[in-house]
Amino acid sequence: MKEQILVVDDEVEICLLLSGMLRKMGFGAEYAHSVSEGIEKIGKREYDIVFLDLNLPDGLGFHLIPKVKTANPNSKVIIISAYDGSVERQRAVSEGAHFFIPKPFNKKMIVNALEELHIPHSS
Repeated sequence: MKEQILVVDDEVEICLLLSGMLRKMGFGAEYAHSVSEGIEKIGKREYDIVFLDLNLPDGLGFHLIPKVKTANPNSKVIIISAYDGSVERQRAVSEGAHFFIPKPFNKKMIVNALEELHIPHSS
């Protein structure tokens, strides 16, 4: 069964771009635009990977990490954020994120993150 991925980002373009890219790589991909929408989706399905923006309209992406881990302890969390400082990176790791990708990102950065986390893909 292919891995299921949730992209949580308030920018519609990023959700469409990243989820489309991930589908072409052989993953199942959905997206949410807020912490509350992310919580709702996580409550309905287990995701293997969650790409998570930090700055969302109704809170910080950090607040979603424990909910992801409760729903599926084996989930991998990949932060995607324009806030790329050492404080954000350290907090991401301490909160349970597995990888940090700065915005703007490209396909190579996404592929590198998936490979680093040993997640097989088709492209």
